[in-house]
Amino acid sequence: MKSSKAGLYVHFPFCRRKCPYCHFYSIPVEPAVDRSRIGLWREGILAEAGRVASGPGFETGGSSLEFETLYIGGGTPSLAAPDDIARLRDDLADRLPLWPVEFTLEANPSDGANDDVFRGWIRAGVTRLSVGAQSFDDGVLRILGRSSTAARTEAFLRRARDAGVASLGVDLMAGIPGETPCSWDRTIEAVRTLRPDHVSLYFLENVEGLPFERTLRANPVDDDAAVDAFERAAGAFSSLGLRRYEISNFARPGRECLHNLKYWRYEPFLGLGPSAASHLGAKRWTNIADFGKWREGAAGSVPAAETVNLDPDTAAREALAAGLRLVEGIDLESFAGRFGFDPADRFRPEIAGLEDEGLIVLSGRVLRIPENKLLISNSILSRLLR
Repeated sequence: MKSSKAGLYVHFPFCRRKCPYCHFYSIPVEPAVDRSRIGLWREGILAEAGRVASGPGFETGGSSLEFETLYIGGGTPSLAAPDDIARLRDDLADRLPLWPVEFTLEANPSDGANDDVFRGWIRAGVTRLSVGAQSFDDGVLRILGRSSTAARTEAFLRRARDAGVASLGVDLMAGIPGETPCSWDRTIEAVRTLRPDHVSLYFLENVEGLPFERTLRANPVDDDAAVDAFERAAGAFSSLGLRRYEISNFARPGRECLHNLKYWRYEPFLGLGPSAASHLGAKRWTNIADFGKWREGAAGSVPAAETVNLDPDTAAREALAAGLRLVEGIDLESFAGRFGFDPADRFRPEIAGLEDEGLIVLSGRVLRIPENKLLISNSILSRLLR
């Protein structure tokens, strides 16, 4: 049986404190005190991995799964000791066909790290750090309620580089109250001097019901100004050798995030942990965002917050929507081989209309959204796939 390359995501649901704008599932803990709770999480991850590997549906499309990327996100997985990360990786490899060519660990610079910690992550197999900077302006960081400072983040990234971390990614945010051209100058200058291999730039969003909603209501952001700031930053990153390859992601050649590319290329992935999402074969599901209920069901049946059984047409439309997030667009020959139809034929009138308006490009056998229109891709997709 042939193998299908897949991605493995592990959700670490613990943080020292919950950021007021964060909508991801996390639980505040103090690692020195809550070691037992982290241990229970590890046991649950391994139990869930073993259950999935031995259960039905582990094969997809007539292929057995092999996991070539591992991504530990959160939460703040850098709170776990490097030895714990190493043991988790080895124990997962005992339960799943896991041979990662890319191993990403999300890290919070406010927690700091000494050289031994960085070297410990490298020994654990980590090839890539994704560092939550958000901004390199202290005023903006204070508005966000971040405990880190620009100087601490810069020092963290320099130590990581000196320790030999193979690839460094930085997460930034646009559309924050208090951002100014000067604050963006500081952030762009930090990217220039620190030379990360990857930058993710996202808009502040989904704060409804969170503490930061009050801040945003009291200090509304001008959407046009936020878009202008985003595009200015995108242009600056390009001039620094960080090629835009997805709506919000920029990388030096060869340093694109292979794990996230699996999402956009509609390839299989498995998510372990509370709130983690999975897509294997014709099924997509999201684990319940409740640590206790997730752990109770880890070895049996984890309660799902959402389960979707995908019919062929729905899967094809989702693959089109995901693939058109990429600057490279979609190879129509490959798409037709996977899904049994050519989008250039199926959506001919819609494509023609969008082409006339400069909102989509059909070049040979590649369909893509022009880079300068990627920020309005949702409206373009709603017209293409209606």
